[in-house]
Amino acid sequence: MLNKISRYTIILLIVVVSALYLPDFFSMLFDKKVNTPRLNYSAVIDEFVYTQHHGMGQTERKDIQGNSYSEREYYKLLPFTYYANLDKWGLLPAEIDGFELSSKSIRRNSQFFRIQPKDISSPFVPLYIMFEAEPDYAQLIIPDDVFRLDNTIEFLDPVSNSVLEEKSHKFQEAMLSTGFSFPAKIVAANQTNRKSFDEGYFIKDANNKVFQLKMIKDEPVCVETGIDPNLGIRQIFIKENMRKEFYGWLLTDDNEVYLITYDNYKLQQIPTVPDDPKYSYIADEMTIYVYTYPVNKHIQISGNGFKQMIVFDNDFNKIAEHVETWTPYKKRPASIVKSFLFPFELSTYDPMKWVKVQMDCFWWEGLAGIAVSLLVLVLFSRKRPWFDYVLVLFTGVFGLIGVLLIKPED
Repeated sequence: MLNKISRYTIILLIVVVSALYLPDFFSMLFDKKVNTPRLNYSAVIDEFVYTQHHGMGQTERKDIQGNSYSEREYYKLLPFTYYANLDKWGLLPAEIDGFELSSKSIRRNSQFFRIQPKDISSPFVPLYIMFEAEPDYAQLIIPDDVFRLDNTIEFLDPVSNSVLEEKSHKFQEAMLSTGFSFPAKIVAANQTNRKSFDEGYFIKDANNKVFQLKMIKDEPVCVETGIDPNLGIRQIFIKENMRKEFYGWLLTDDNEVYLITYDNYKLQQIPTVPDDPKYSYIADEMTIYVYTYPVNKHIQISGNGFKQMIVFDNDFNKIAEHVETWTPYKKRPASIVKSFLFPFELSTYDPMKWVKVQMDCFWWEGLAGIAVSLLVLVLFSRKRPWFDYVLVLFTGVFGLIGVLLIKPED
């Protein structure tokens, strides 16, 4: 009995490892990589332009009208992207749309952020650091304590693992006095000292109200932002920038994205629905990029088989939009064959940060692979324990590999 348990334990391990690596290895061998274009918008010629790599160092640089450009010509079309090179070559324009160009002015008036599916529900350690927003030094200093925020706020001394009662009480009273209701649902901040200043935390309370909490001269400052609690806020992202146009941005349950502006916390919605609604932003499936330049803003939505770019002026009036499409992976021949060959596949999501094992089942297509695997087992290895056939019935080629490699004892 013990031998049987050991055998099937090893077989199941082979099934898991095979499901993790065999489908990826199959795709690597047989799938033809799609060189997706890198889309951009030129404020110089008011036209969409793109680069596309074709391997062996060959790069195509064109606008959507089909005109080709050399590398330097292409860089000159995008001074807000390649300003450092253009400045070094003496090719940076003097001005665009009344904005005087220099490397410093472009850098100070540009900002970028993105929201990826993994940013929305990534795991985190619920311990936070509170910077002094007005330090006596030239940079932000990482504090000696941390805090946790749930049913209450507690500051902790990591060395002694003790609660700093006085500081905790002071912050809790400041939060309660502004109407904050525990427990906190969302705690958002930019927890790094590699920034010029600190705007603290934006916190959604138990009543879905949003508060800003920061520390100035060792004293807590808590402000209710007045953001609509019925907005359905799913996540908040904060990133300080010297432009001080917005604190950060938030995502709603309806896939809407809003900037939290410095104008008394007023929200500015980022338009994420293009002319063709099928390319509308879906947070769990797509990545949205927002580029803020001195004279316009670019919103790019990247999904399965497309890139959609919408260009606005600084008041969010639409200037232009364009979409580039290609055959999605699941509709390419290698992916279709894979779905018939394997009943399912396992994958780990972003293993550089955390491991999240996911199973993608191929359902009806995968039955073909299961049938072939059972046929192989019957034809080439008839004298088998009945459980071997059950295992192959549910795991297909993965189980077949396991039962053929790990043979039962006589």
